[in-house]
Amino acid sequence: MQTAGAVRALVLAGGGAKGSYQVGVWHALQELDWHPSIITGASVGTLNGCMFAIGKIKEAEALWRSLEIHDVLDVPATRNPEELNNFFLDVIRSGGLNVEPLAERIDSLVDEEAVRRSPIHFGLVMTEMSTMRSIQCPIEDIPQGKLKEYLLASSACFPALRPREIDGVKYIDGGWRDNMPLQLAANMGATELLGVDIDGIGIVRQNNTGLPTRIVRSHWNLGPTLDFDPARAARNIALGYLDTMRLFGRLGGTAYGILPDDDEFLERFADIYQRLLSETNTRAPGIDRVEKAARQRAGYPAPYAPNPSAPTRGALVPLELACERLHVPEDLPYTPKLLAAAFMGSFDKDPASRFPALLYGKEGSLVAERAMAAAVPEEFVTALVSRALAEISPL
Repeated sequence: MQTAGAVRALVLAGGGAKGSYQVGVWHALQELDWHPSIITGASVGTLNGCMFAIGKIKEAEALWRSLEIHDVLDVPATRNPEELNNFFLDVIRSGGLNVEPLAERIDSLVDEEAVRRSPIHFGLVMTEMSTMRSIQCPIEDIPQGKLKEYLLASSACFPALRPREIDGVKYIDGGWRDNMPLQLAANMGATELLGVDIDGIGIVRQNNTGLPTRIVRSHWNLGPTLDFDPARAARNIALGYLDTMRLFGRLGGTAYGILPDDDEFLERFADIYQRLLSETNTRAPGIDRVEKAARQRAGYPAPYAPNPSAPTRGALVPLELACERLHVPEDLPYTPKLLAAAFMGSFDKDPASRFPALLYGKEGSLVAERAMAAAVPEEFVTALVSRALAEISPL
């Protein structure tokens, strides 16, 4: 909820092709009735921010859903390794790729006067190449008619892209010195900050604003920085939406977007999972540490941390981890039961069959199975989840 009298700022980090994620964030914010008075950005965040500020969300989404690398950078169409190698050697010698295709896109999409008139106050950062100093640029400090040049300067990810010269001074990507310009938003009058981190190249400075701050970021890899691909963009837009809804408490989960649902299924799953883990730990003392290692390696929290308002939500952790292991699609919302069904439908050979001695007490080599579990702990958790779900019939 917004604090009374708060001035909200949306801060859009840089990250090249991963910027499609920010479109999904914007969709969620509109649905949540969370409207910023200020938008600041670095690199691709400046381009998205401009379009958001002037209400061109449909155009922004259409752009990302169709954008390919040739629409952004002047690169050859060939896939011949030798030709590509020679091309990139020439790029290095010449000081970076030509971004004229991107400049043409900006001309067609960004209306400078509309940005200046927008009720959303816009600002960007770029980096002075000779001093590597971060330059903060609220829209009123950008000379009339120069917004496109400043956008291209903020997006010039050197050495892959050429520096941009403005009035005799060369500038490069704003993200090199400040990829999440929270301080600029604070300087422009914000009292509440929402950052969107897309894991871009550069420095994310420590937040010293002292302002209430939330950060949207994804559990998932959003893809390479310069790999502009419509299919990946569509997936990232969906992830941006789901992650924002989770941050605002409308969805649960860590990696997957989990819809509110009856806790009965999770209670049954949690009880069975914990019982099976305990039984397995009796057969192979210390196997519970393997389960913990799996969660830590994959970036999941402890599954049964106290949460009085939702005591069974922690049961999602091993289920989500197992779904990630078996590549259950991450860009869709699920109820816990639907996620479990998607998991059970994602394999031909039951993962639990790899651990007959550990999970079923059958004949086999506990030593070998424990060694295998320790080597690939995510595989062990996946097997344990499968074993637990098999006892819940039907899902």
